[in-house]
Formats: sequence, C-alpha cells, structure tokens
Amino acid sequence: MFALTIDQRLSRRGDDLVPELLGLLGGVRTVLPFERTVGDEVQGLPADGRAALDALLIVLRDGRWSAGLGIGAVEHPLPASVRAARGPALLDARDAVERAKGAGPVRVSVASSSAPDLAAEVEALIGLIGTMVLRRTSTQWVVVDAVDASATQRAAAETLGVTPQNVSQTLTASAIGVERAGYPVLVRLLEEADAS
Repeated sequence: MFALTIDQRLSRRGDDLVPELLGLLGGVRTVLPFERTVGDEVQGLPADGRAALDALLIVLRDGRWSAGLGIGAVEHPLPASVRAARGPALLDARDAVERAKGAGPVRVSVASSSAPDLAAEVEALIGLIGTMVLRRTSTQWVVVDAVDASATQRAAAETLGVTPQNVSQTLTASAIGVERAGYPVLVRLLEEADAS
C-alpha cells in the first residue's frame, strides 16, 4: 500500500493551509482519505500508484509542502481513519517526510523498508518531474490548464484569446509533454515497489 504524509513548510510563520490542501486532495482516489493528523500535517492512503502520483502532483504544484511517500504493508483490518492506521508504510512515510524537509526544492522523499532500491528509483523520477513542475511559470500553467479543460488546443487558444501558435509554443516551453511522458514509468515503478 501507499501512505503519504504531507507537512506544511514554514507553518509557524504563515496561515494554516491544511483546509485548502484537503480540498485539493479531495478528488484523489484513496483507501483511507486524506485528513489532518496533527498540527499542520496531512496523511492519507492513496488507492494505487496513479493515485499516489496524483496526490504528489498536487503537493508539488502548490509548492508549500514537504511530502513523504511510504510504500509497504498497512495492518488490516483498516481503521475508519488514517490516524488510527498502523504498519511499515506509515512508518516509512514518516521517515520520508522528515528527510524531505531537508531536501532541495522538490521536497519529496520516498521510503520502503521492503523495496528500498525501487523506492530510490521512484524518488529520483519524482525529483525530475518535480523539478519541471516547480520551474513552470504561472503563464505556462494557465495554458496547460486551459488545454486540459478544452477539447483541442485551438479551443484553448480561443478561450485564452491568443493564437494556436502561442498555445503550442507555451506548451513546448512548459515541457508538460515531457513531464507527462514519465508518468507511466513512475506508476509502473510505484506498483512494482508495492508488490515487493
């Protein structure tokens, strides 16, 4: 299973961002939903590798969090709340989030007691994807979001009031295609680590 522990950066100097994050994570498929566990920390059990990636992309794009992904067993039967859940995946997530706090700009770490080599590969790929997410400008995000919400790039261009060429050039500069090409590889590695 996958356990994700997310901790707000610089929480003593800023607003409580947990309610906003929980709203963003509400659409992620989970075994146990994300919830505030203590203070400015959020934890949940994503349903599978793709759901874990979806949650990490939300956290990365927001940029105000450190995240630790644990991959391994969770004791069954599952409780009603993630706060009562136990098992190696949750312990690994705790270790990973502490390591992520001291990491570079991406601030995501991955740990798995049962598959440490695969966890290291997952972390490396998340680091590459996270670097692209963090380097994307707000203008590039506007175009990416418009294209995602439209049937075609031309329709997105009309919505934005720009030319289709502008949309195409911005998408290329954003490297969103390169980033998303890595998603299936990352999901496969996550599922392999989970199966170990």
